[in-house]
Amino acid sequence: MTSKGQQVTEVIEGLGLGMAAVGASRVTSQKADLERALSYAWSSWGHSADYPLIERVQKPENELRAGISGSSRRTNAAVVWREGGDSYVVDIALVNRTPEEAARFVGSRPLEDWTLLAELFLSAVNPGDVPVSDVKV
Repeated sequence: MTSKGQQVTEVIEGLGLGMAAVGASRVTSQKADLERALSYAWSSWGHSADYPLIERVQKPENELRAGISGSSRRTNAAVVWREGGDSYVVDIALVNRTPEEAARFVGSRPLEDWTLLAELFLSAVNPGDVPVSDVKV
C-alpha cells in the first residue's frame, strides 16, 4: 500500500499533467481560491476513492494544496508546481516529454483521467475560462 504522501504526489503530478494536456500552465497561488478549486475538483472527480488515504482526511483540499506548495522541492518528480508571484506554474520536469509521454511516469492512470481532473479544477479556479470535455465524471 502506498503512503498518503505518495498518493498526494501522484494526484498533484497527475493534475499538472492534465493541465498541460489542455494547454494550461498557470493558476493562482491564493490559498482560498486554490483550495476551493481543489475541493470542487476532488469531490467531483470519479476516481477520488482510488486514493483512500487522501479521501479519509477531513479536508482533502488542504493535503493537495500542501502537495502543490511542496512540489518544487522534489527532485525526482515528473511534474512540478513552481510558485512565482501570485501564481503557480506547472512544469513537466522530464526533459523533452509531452504530457502523453510523461503520464507513463505518474502512477497507472491514463492521461484522460488526469485531464478530466484538471478540467474540473480549472473550471473552479477560473470559472468560465475552460471548456469541460464531454467525458463523464
